[in-house]
Amino acid sequence: MAGDGEKRRGLLRLPQTVYRKESKFLLALGLLLVLAGLFIFVGRLESSDKVFAFRPVIALGLGIILLFISLAFTGSSLSFFFGLFFLLMGIVLLLMDSGILRYGFSKMWPTIMIAAALSLFPAGLYRARRIRTVYLFPAITILVLGIVFLLFSLHVIPVSFRMFVSRSWPLLFILVGGFLVVTFFVQQLNAKTFPYMEDDSLVDGDEK
Repeated sequence: MAGDGEKRRGLLRLPQTVYRKESKFLLALGLLLVLAGLFIFVGRLESSDKVFAFRPVIALGLGIILLFISLAFTGSSLSFFFGLFFLLMGIVLLLMDSGILRYGFSKMWPTIMIAAALSLFPAGLYRARRIRTVYLFPAITILVLGIVFLLFSLHVIPVSFRMFVSRSWPLLFILVGGFLVVTFFVQQLNAKTFPYMEDDSLVDGDEK
């Protein structure tokens, strides 16, 4: 019972890490300077409308806070992931709301998938200090899908996605098959350092 109580208390507090107060202050100052620099840089561009909506401020602020909590206190890969995700989405929203990107969110929605993919892989490296398949393969898949959807959404590919799928659906088999073949060879060449066939779940690394 005592062990259960300790675990419950551990979920409600922010465990201290090896960072000293001076290091945490430097980290917080650095993140705030990055945030301020983003707004100043975008605001000084000639293409900017110099009108900043509320949503990039919320996204960037939340990203900075989550990154600081993860780096200075918890060491959580989940907080690190969401911190990077909100930071990247905040940059996209900042570019959109300032007028630099002349597209609305109805066109730019695939950037959500791209930001998630770009945040997922560093989150795995941050916590485990190694490449983990539980992060790597979903990140690659989501990134590729996000880029493809963005190309269709911005009409870079001059046909509708539905028409493209109806005409080119056999390509899906080729792409999936090729991906599996490449994965096989990578696993064979890096069997000792690339844990493709091992239990590489989030629990074994994040709960310790």
